[in-house]
Amino acid sequence: MKPITTFFLKTEDRARRYFERIPFIQAFLAGIGVIIFWRGVWEWCDRADISPLLSIVLGSLILGGVGVFVQTFIGNTIIIKNVKREERNEQRAIREIEGEVVTEEVTLAELSAKLDRVIEQIEKK
Repeated sequence: MKPITTFFLKTEDRARRYFERIPFIQAFLAGIGVIIFWRGVWEWCDRADISPLLSIVLGSLILGGVGVFVQTFIGNTIIIKNVKREERNEQRAIREIEGEVVTEEVTLAELSAKLDRVIEQIEKK
């Protein structure tokens, strides 16, 4: 089993490196591969006379067994929640930075006014 796995992993790595230069072609061929695979499974289920309910149960068991069911359906929700949380944190950080900038501007204005008074006093003497 290990030689077969190694062969497919190496082939996949080579293909990925090759198609990095032409991602549209990779996406197009991947779409064709998924559709052909889907069609084959569909035909096989039809010929085996598998009922729709059994298809749902078997599909859920297979997807759950390989960890894709949760990753696909629930994982997307988790990702969206994390993105929204990050956006809120970024907005909070921006507000804090804006507050600091205003404080620094006020401090700089005060220092400038003091410097102007010191310069006036020096010029008077």
